[in-house]
Amino acid sequence: MLTKKLLFISLFLLNISIIIAQPCSGGIINNPGTANDYPCSGIDLVKYISASTMGAGEGQDSWGWTDTDGDGDEYAIVALDNGTAFVRITDNGVTNPVYLGRMPTFTGTSLWRDVKVYQNYAYIVSDSNGSHGVQIFDLTTLRTLTGTPTVTFDKNGAGRYSGVSSCHNIIINETTGYAYLLGCSTTNSGAPRILNLNVSKTSPTVAGNVSSSFGYCHDAQVIVYDGPDPDHQGKEILIGSFSGSDYVKILDVSNKSNITQISQVGYPNKYYTHQGWFTEDKRFFIVGDEVDEENIGGPTRTFVFDLQDLDNPVLFYTYQGQTNAIDHNGYVRGNRFYQANYAAGMRILKVDGLYDLDSFGNPNPSMTEVNYFDTFVPHNLASFNGTWNVYPFLNSGNLIVTGFGNESVSGDGGLFVVKDPNYDNVDPVAVCQPHTATLDASTGSVTISATDLDGGSTDNKGITKRTITNGQTTFTCADVGKTFNVTLTVEDDYGNKSSCVSVVTVAAATTIYLGSGIWSAGIPDMGSNARIFSDYNTSTAGNGNIDACTCEVDTGISLTVAAGDYINITQDITVNGTLVVEHTGSVVQTDALASVTNNGAINVELETPVLKTRDFMVMGSPMDAETRNGVFNSAFLVLSHTPANFIPHPGVPAGGTNFADNNGDFWSSYSGNITVGEGYIVRPQSGYTDPANHPYYMTYTQGTLNNGDVSRPIIFNGLGTNPDGTPNVLANPYASAISGYDLIDNNALINEVYFWEHLTPPSTAIPGHNSINFSMGDISMYNLSGGVKAANDPGSSTVPNGVISTGQGFGIKAFGAGSILFTNSMRLTSGNTTLRGANEEEIDRIRLSVSQVEYGIGSNTMIAFNPLATPGIDPGYDSNRLATAIALYSHLEDGSRQLGIQTREAFNGDIKISMGFASQVDAETSFVISIDNLEGEQISNAIVYLADNRENIVHNLSAGDYEFKSPIGTFNQRFTLLFEVEEEVIILGPDESKLMAISVYPNPSKNTVNIYSPYAPIENVEVYDIRGRRVVEIVNREEHNYQINLNSLETAIYFVKIFTDAGSITKKVIKE
Repeated sequence: MLTKKLLFISLFLLNISIIIAQPCSGGIINNPGTANDYPCSGIDLVKYISASTMGAGEGQDSWGWTDTDGDGDEYAIVALDNGTAFVRITDNGVTNPVYLGRMPTFTGTSLWRDVKVYQNYAYIVSDSNGSHGVQIFDLTTLRTLTGTPTVTFDKNGAGRYSGVSSCHNIIINETTGYAYLLGCSTTNSGAPRILNLNVSKTSPTVAGNVSSSFGYCHDAQVIVYDGPDPDHQGKEILIGSFSGSDYVKILDVSNKSNITQISQVGYPNKYYTHQGWFTEDKRFFIVGDEVDEENIGGPTRTFVFDLQDLDNPVLFYTYQGQTNAIDHNGYVRGNRFYQANYAAGMRILKVDGLYDLDSFGNPNPSMTEVNYFDTFVPHNLASFNGTWNVYPFLNSGNLIVTGFGNESVSGDGGLFVVKDPNYDNVDPVAVCQPHTATLDASTGSVTISATDLDGGSTDNKGITKRTITNGQTTFTCADVGKTFNVTLTVEDDYGNKSSCVSVVTVAAATTIYLGSGIWSAGIPDMGSNARIFSDYNTSTAGNGNIDACTCEVDTGISLTVAAGDYINITQDITVNGTLVVEHTGSVVQTDALASVTNNGAINVELETPVLKTRDFMVMGSPMDAETRNGVFNSAFLVLSHTPANFIPHPGVPAGGTNFADNNGDFWSSYSGNITVGEGYIVRPQSGYTDPANHPYYMTYTQGTLNNGDVSRPIIFNGLGTNPDGTPNVLANPYASAISGYDLIDNNALINEVYFWEHLTPPSTAIPGHNSINFSMGDISMYNLSGGVKAANDPGSSTVPNGVISTGQGFGIKAFGAGSILFTNSMRLTSGNTTLRGANEEEIDRIRLSVSQVEYGIGSNTMIAFNPLATPGIDPGYDSNRLATAIALYSHLEDGSRQLGIQTREAFNGDIKISMGFASQVDAETSFVISIDNLEGEQISNAIVYLADNRENIVHNLSAGDYEFKSPIGTFNQRFTLLFEVEEEVIILGPDESKLMAISVYPNPSKNTVNIYSPYAPIENVEVYDIRGRRVVEIVNREEHNYQINLNSLETAIYFVKIFTDAGSITKKVIKE
């Protein structure tokens, strides 16, 4: 690619001309008596050996060799226009560059000669140079030479590969022993030929050829891949500058007879994709284009590709150089990129900035020029003068820099041996110290830095970077009390690294309560350890709820969580004194593995509602070692349940949820430990005849507070004996309320929960095993759509709000066996007042009730509308009705199921709900259906109609209650619930206003209705009943007015669909 220049070859005999080495000072290297005051920054000139001294007109490529099998001396191998020169750089560890001799070209002179080394042999190619082939030179022959005199070696060297004529470049994978000949003039259209050097280093054999379809390859790097892409680990890959197409191509060359392309990548304004090199970790590949500066001008461009995914390489960053010079060869060693930059000489860029991130965690890459040495003094323009190559891999830090000099001057290029005086290849000494990371009280977290861990690390040149390279760096309350091994890595300017491990202990920031509302380090917060050193009551003026990471109560001190208040502790609670949790107070912990250590006393107080004779509670325990004779010692009866014994009582109608057992063996007297998470029937009175009529007070004291995951087994007896599910009785296991919504949502075995309400006394008239039994009408129900009050509730006080209080028991109906799980994520700091909201969705609901005044009985049902639900059964959203004396319930669209709560899709006015009714009253009597309440914006603006399909009556339920008669029995699909909202418009044309102007009147109507469409002629009219059957059709009309006769239709709601050329619109009409 170089402009061909005239070579003025002057061969000088063996007198060596050497410029005396000089340090870089004041930005130049001053060479007295010459015009070559080389511009520099941080690079000293060790020695310059001119091309003429080495018997040539110019220097070109270069490589290095370290005699590891000998005395460790370092050598430079310098490609020249007419041969190859050899220079010993170090002699027994002492830097003293000496020109030893040269091997002439095998053919003629050339502008391009390239050299690489494998073990102790140099392999040399030359471009545009006849049948040059590959010269092979045994480098061990240099060991005994002194440079006096210099030696001219035979051009045949130690051998020669003649299977190619002239090639531009040679690449050797020193790991595998394969050489790749690039840009050969008569082979593969310039694609690589592969030679095997393993059998004979002096007589290589052909191992394979990269297909000519890949095109001309100018330069490459070949490695056994050990980079970040796991898909290609261990493969031998070639990543090359295929200048014929100006793409960087990645080839899998593992199988030399079946070479495949992994990917390719380009960049803007490609002119001649020249050469590139991997960073040490193989993440980035840095590439230069040789003639883009010459063609488009501007600063030197260097392209960085992100190769984390070899199949999908991307251009990651473009570096703009400090000059306009042309970039040539570049190599990475450590954290530096050494770039031959023609007229601007050698430029050294630090590459560790490629990994930088901005404050948002996004890539913020950079490359920074840190040193340079300019071998060409006149200018830094885009011309082919100056530096061709730099070899940075010698362990001494000596850099081999070679090139032309001025392309029109013969003999002034050659070899520059240069060095950074601060070069360092000694690893630092990393010293770690233990560190305690204390949380920030307000944020609840702490982030450690590398300096926190450094206990005095040292380096011979100085440490420039400290980083944490392994282990956690940010800690939260969840980590308090734990220790972590964290790796500190220290690094010097040259990227030499050393690591050590520090032990990090995480602690909360302690603040001590001193009394009178005073905390030693401020009010506790999410990162605090709240230490109670003086008696503390959350209700005392100046005090309040406590939110903290950890909490400890000192010996002899009490912490009282007052009614309605809470302490919310993420991690451990240690009670050395006394912790009192008053009724409706809450203790919440977040970490499932946190503990409550009871070294003193813990009292959880509970107050029951007013209980009457024979009334009972369903209760559990928030403590882990409570017993029947502990907290329930004064109760005359405690019962536990055995789900496996449950058979529904035949006196309770099938089809509804039933908790009445057939023979009384479902519940039995209990006297042992209270199982955490289980519900028990507790009668706290003194006996069956206790007049009671007051609340009872209980205190849990045994063991410690429950925390974390609590699992309970669930029993299902099968549909054969339990067609309506098997009752299992559970209880809130925590000293705080929990969310019923979250409990259902996180347990597939729970579709709804049932609560016992204290409404009516037991009666001989109620079916059940005992002589007197409680009413199923005293049970309320809650699922993901909301709650339905107990049937016997004349008001709304028993509508569940989704909160389950401390110690509160509840029932579920199981339709499968397994286990359910209570978790800390369900716990609440408020609402601990139900003893029977929580993240309920904003959905539309209608609650309906049916009642019979004479007998004082009733039932309730709810229909909800939720975008997450479907018209079918949705677990957690649809629940069967309770088996009450009378029941109003809904069906699915096909008429199946008897649902106490049904959740449909999002509300719209066209939804029709089929409903049924059941009565155990052995007489035909009157019942009343009414709307209890409407919730939600959509349904609250709708008119609700109830169609009695037996009596052919449509009643406006929004305007008033509906009274009807029914005998004993079950009457599915007796009713249909309908809604009237704003008309639904289907737009078939652009003019919506034409449809909105259509009116239907009068409505309601006893005989006829008129349709008036002022702007769009009426084409067709269809009338449908509430079951979707078409009952009237008028076609082929082209009028703006039309009258429909409804005399033949029964009293009901109908839907009139009007078709026009602007679209169609549906309107509801009521026939009275």
